[in-house]
Amino acid sequence: MTYVDSLEAELAAAGIPARRRARIVAELSDHLHENPEAELGAPRDLARQFADELGTRLARGTAYRAFAVLAVAAVVLAVMFFSGGRTWGGWVGYGHYRSSGYLPSWWVPMILVCFISAQVALASGGLALLRAWRLRRVPVITAADAAILNRRAAVGLVCGAITMTVLPITHFVVGDVIPRWNTLAVAAGPALIVLLLAMLPDVLRAARLRPTREGPAGDLTADLAIEDPRATPGRIAVVLSVVIVLVMVAVGVRSDDLYDGILRGAFDGAACLVGFAVLGQYLGLRRSGVN
Repeated sequence: MTYVDSLEAELAAAGIPARRRARIVAELSDHLHENPEAELGAPRDLARQFADELGTRLARGTAYRAFAVLAVAAVVLAVMFFSGGRTWGGWVGYGHYRSSGYLPSWWVPMILVCFISAQVALASGGLALLRAWRLRRVPVITAADAAILNRRAAVGLVCGAITMTVLPITHFVVGDVIPRWNTLAVAAGPALIVLLLAMLPDVLRAARLRPTREGPAGDLTADLAIEDPRATPGRIAVVLSVVIVLVMVAVGVRSDDLYDGILRGAFDGAACLVGFAVLGQYLGLRRSGVN
């Protein structure tokens, strides 16, 4: 078996996709043809190096693309929220439409699922972008960091798809009252679902071709480049939830609805803390044993 044949077998064993494997083999074959005495190293070591570098690029690239898709979905949600929020007469319009008999009993739980999944999606996508950017100059990231990037991207995409699945359902209730909600939900919802789910194969490819470099993944303080030992991930989560409450109260005051601002702030602040408690370790916000 020639060196090139051995290298191709090792590239396949390392998980390099066929198209990229063929390109690598072709380039190295040309190099060896020009310089038969070239020292390229053991086929297994060289294949592992290619796999680690490709796995690093896949993990980072998937995080960037997932955030981009989720950002588009967030813009659609923001447009729908601001176009419909005032018309509803409150946060979800429950009191007004419930008293008039307009809202079915299932609508409020559905819209809460939409809000929660949207927040998880945007937070996961933002965290994936944050870690990918922090590691942008690292040639080969650790297996733990790659796993966290993949998890954040996957959770963001799945929760984003859930959000966009709920929207077309809720539009049937408020569509006649808020025409723009109707149009956006029907047109943008299914399109974004397809776009979000189309990203999942990229996540699976990145998960299958993870780098083998050992080392810890770090936590939220590493994402934020905070070195102060007093700034633990838990304390950061508490501070963030307080900031969310204050911002929503300020929004409520600005819109002459302090009670609504307090209610939304309390809900969003609590959701932040619950999300940190439930998903903190899985998404690499707290120290974990991911390898």
